[in-house]
Amino acid sequence: MAYRTSCATIVHEGGVHCETDIVADAEGRELVQHGSALFPIACYAEDLASYSVAWHWHEEFEYILTIQGPLHVDVNKTRLTLQTGQGVFLNSGALHSVEQAEGTALLHSGVFQPRLVGGMDTIFWQKLIRPLLQPGAPAFFLLDEAVPWQKQVLIFLRDAWKEVADEPFDYENRVRYHLSAALRLLSTQCVGGKTKVSEQEQIASERMKRMLRYVEEHYAEELTVEKIAACVALSESACLRSFRQLLGITPIQYVKQFRVEKAAELLRSTRLKTGEIGLECGFSDGSYFIKTFREIKHCTPREYRTKFC
Repeated sequence: MAYRTSCATIVHEGGVHCETDIVADAEGRELVQHGSALFPIACYAEDLASYSVAWHWHEEFEYILTIQGPLHVDVNKTRLTLQTGQGVFLNSGALHSVEQAEGTALLHSGVFQPRLVGGMDTIFWQKLIRPLLQPGAPAFFLLDEAVPWQKQVLIFLRDAWKEVADEPFDYENRVRYHLSAALRLLSTQCVGGKTKVSEQEQIASERMKRMLRYVEEHYAEELTVEKIAACVALSESACLRSFRQLLGITPIQYVKQFRVEKAAELLRSTRLKTGEIGLECGFSDGSYFIKTFREIKHCTPREYRTKFC
């Protein structure tokens, strides 16, 4: 079963996408194909004023470049606040979300399959990719221009993004070169400085993905902590603790955020009445829907539709 959050994908000139959808499978893994089978990379220009990127994960690498900040990127148990000019590289399989921090938040991002740089039977995979995919490798790398090697990574990633956006002659080879250079610098940070991930932490991460799946499949229904916990055979207290430790919010807060993002998508993409959208997204009471929507989006559903449609 797939779900969609955020708004409809709009493809602009040069292969850059704006306001992207997230399409995920039953475990919250993103299913959208980024780029093509022959050239598996896609770059996005996003304005977080109208929506946030819900918790999800994918097998591809992803990098986020802050064009105008600040913006929040949550990765597993860590919240990063990125200022203008900073970036983050997200490893394969990392559970993450992105949202506006305050004011205007603009970003450029790129999502690509590791095999774009080199297949598993190549020296490129052995030297540049395998160090990042080995157990215990960092889930993310914060990138700041104040640190020389990180500044260089940012330059390579920005150049890769621009090549995809502009599509000059032979840009595919240029993109591969820039990404290879960035991965070379990142992979050297994995040698000797690995953060060991315990079996217990791995189990907790997989359990969280299953609970997110349950919410994504049943968000239109009545949901309680008890029901969410039961889907992975946890007690309510253990479920609450897991959400707080991994996502920094409670299960019900996640449900509310997910429902509001679904409602925002429908407000932008359909002509359904506000009350109908609230019901479809799991809000049985219209007043509570408006109140919750205002808490998260800082405006009413009607004001949101007027502003962004």
